[in-house]
Amino acid sequence: MLVFFGLRGRVVKMRDFDWEVIAVLSKTRNITKTANLLFLSQPALTKRIQAIEEELGAQLLVRGRRGSKFTLEGERIAQKAERVIEAIREAKGCINVRDENMGGTLRLGVPYSYVRYVMPALLAEYTAKYPNVKIEIITALSDELARSVEDGMIDICFARYNAEDSYLQRHLVSEDQFCAVYNHPFDMAELPNIPYIEYNTNHITTNTIFRWWNDHYSTELRPRFRVYTGDCCVSMIRYGLGFGIFTDSKYFSYDSKLYALPLTDMEGNKLMRKTWLMYKKEMLNHPIVSTFIDFTIDMDMSNIKLNG
Repeated sequence: MLVFFGLRGRVVKMRDFDWEVIAVLSKTRNITKTANLLFLSQPALTKRIQAIEEELGAQLLVRGRRGSKFTLEGERIAQKAERVIEAIREAKGCINVRDENMGGTLRLGVPYSYVRYVMPALLAEYTAKYPNVKIEIITALSDELARSVEDGMIDICFARYNAEDSYLQRHLVSEDQFCAVYNHPFDMAELPNIPYIEYNTNHITTNTIFRWWNDHYSTELRPRFRVYTGDCCVSMIRYGLGFGIFTDSKYFSYDSKLYALPLTDMEGNKLMRKTWLMYKKEMLNHPIVSTFIDFTIDMDMSNIKLNG
């Protein structure tokens, strides 16, 4: 809790989360989006904002038909919120010693498939070494996670993302080869005659697949089905509804009823997708983040035992 002299000289007591509410609301300018990012219901967020306004003795928002807008005093408080949050993090970082007794919270963004297959093994070892670190896991598509890191909503993320297009710092943690998967033996020449089940992960991966297809076939790749989870895609392939393209062997390597062929480009090179660990440069000043980066790199994610 932070105690300070607020508007008109009032003594104000603000919790860390209250500052986060204001900071996130300042970025989104939208009650619904803010509630989703903070994992609150909309009524709960509204009640929290009202409590903050009461504590500050000032109205932060003007609510109308077209949404909510910050008042002049609200804008002044919002400008301070991000600086206050950063100061709190730095203070906690100074208190935390970079060793096994380190404590605090790590806000970690993870792609959907990583949550089920990769993170359990990683976190089992990490939490055994750093038992006092709390971890908040936020799942989303890779490009959404990278934007959340840029906006300060999360501390660090794993992302299957064209990292060269981002100003974020990055470490390559693994590379996975694209594979075509079907429910019985096949060869590449058969694919144009088999329905395609598109596992929609992000636009970068989708574009890579379509470019590969256009380089190898004269027919257009038209998905018969589009799904948003790998497990759903695998189940449909298993029942013979079509073939899919994956970059994660964990989806099919343990299933004896599925067959996979690795994809290569026109020069015969493996068609690969990279996974990055992405974060802001200034986050290296925070022991929890820097320790997690070092731990992940030392662990060698490419050889991690998958939970399937």
